[in-house]
Amino acid sequence: MKRIERKVLFWWVVMLILMLFTITSVCGCSQGWSVANLDITPSDSMAIAYIVIYDQDSTQHWYESLIHNVEHYCYKHHIWEDVRKKSE
Repeated sequence: MKRIERKVLFWWVVMLILMLFTITSVCGCSQGWSVANLDITPSDSMAIAYIVIYDQDSTQHWYESLIHNVEHYCYKHHIWEDVRKKSE
């Protein structure tokens, strides 16, 4: 490739990159986050305070609601667990 051909190719690549950058910055996600064309707003997220319980072998479990003698979803282990209050 001759020197002049390399210069022309270089400037074509630079112009292409500039055009792609301009198109994506103007037409892109300038309004915030979106997933599958659905806008995500702060009202879509929830702040959850977990109840942290340690079992008899010091394993930590995270539950969302009050503990009753039923199954609860453990957010730390991502499974349903049978939770029973230990009788004293």
